[in-house]
Amino acid sequence: MDPKTTTIPNPLGTRFVATWPEDCSGWQVTRYEPGEAPVSADAFVDSLPSRVASSRLASFLEQPSPMAVFELDCDGLRKVVGVKLLAPMHNPTFVRQALTDRTELQELDRVHPVLMRLSDLVSYHWGSPGFLDLCEVMGFDPQTVRPRFRARFDDLAQELLRWSCTVKHGTDASWESLQGKTRQAVAWVLEMMRADAYPGPGRLDDLRQCWERADRTLLPRFGELDRLVNSDELLDTAGLDAGVIQPRTPPTTSLIFLPSRHGSGREATITGYFGQHEPEGWMAADCANLRGIATEPDRDALWKHTWLRAAVRRLRVQGVLFLTPVEARAYMASNEAAYWAWRGGGRPMSRFIRRARGWQRLLWSMWSPALPRDCELAAHRRAGITR
Repeated sequence: MDPKTTTIPNPLGTRFVATWPEDCSGWQVTRYEPGEAPVSADAFVDSLPSRVASSRLASFLEQPSPMAVFELDCDGLRKVVGVKLLAPMHNPTFVRQALTDRTELQELDRVHPVLMRLSDLVSYHWGSPGFLDLCEVMGFDPQTVRPRFRARFDDLAQELLRWSCTVKHGTDASWESLQGKTRQAVAWVLEMMRADAYPGPGRLDDLRQCWERADRTLLPRFGELDRLVNSDELLDTAGLDAGVIQPRTPPTTSLIFLPSRHGSGREATITGYFGQHEPEGWMAADCANLRGIATEPDRDALWKHTWLRAAVRRLRVQGVLFLTPVEARAYMASNEAAYWAWRGGGRPMSRFIRRARGWQRLLWSMWSPALPRDCELAAHRRAGITR
């Protein structure tokens, strides 16, 4: 890529202009390199006499890539097509867009040999000679678009990338089909392996739901992939580029805390990746007040929701005692829960908690009832048990 094209975002790159000579000997194509003064793709399109009006053009121009241009000048009528190199789902893709009215892509294909070669290019990957040759001719540097992966995943990621680019996996199949779910799952695995993108827990949740319907017979190294998807290893941020932006939508989950010596019970909302936090998004200072006894989510919810699983794991280490739903129901019907709800002074957070009667409140003001879960909580906290 000529360095002159990198001084402004989304610049105009190489131009190919086809003209019909006076001797009618056939179309002649002249190749023009970017000028000394770089021009943006938007400014070039604005200068065209018959710019096409469409939302697709605006979206095309916004894509972060230089734009190669192919022009046809016939009897004073100027027809122009733009080409950008993008990487949707991590695959190299030449995207073409008509820039002028009454411009048919096939018409310019017949005139420009480079466009004809581009149309004939199928089943290629980032290292394919035909793809690299076209990049050189059109002035694209594929390394500026090619995804980069964290070192620990690079070998597997490159194999998946090659599979994603070249294997015949039914691109015309519905995204809800096995082939579609497999392609989507591979795209999300690659996204979580990248060095320039933060591996958010929400994306791992999406991946796991999609993974359940992926076709293992289509994938290379399925066993290794299955282990990664069903662990939290993809969330390890070691090897990320400096300055990588955290997830745009911070993960949020909630847990039910039951009455205990730490309060009368409440639903706590736990959000990650705000302010000072650890690599996995946990904010120890903000969550330090979460103590006591909580209801443990069921196994299915823990598997599907990565942030929920992280919150439960960190709170166990913090000393929270988790009860299964059956244990929690029995606990809320006990004198112990009623006692702590009364001591907390707040309104019981569940209709399943018994309200203390008058004589019980009088008695409990002098002696507490049996508190087996409180004793378990104290032992749990002292011994650092991860129940």
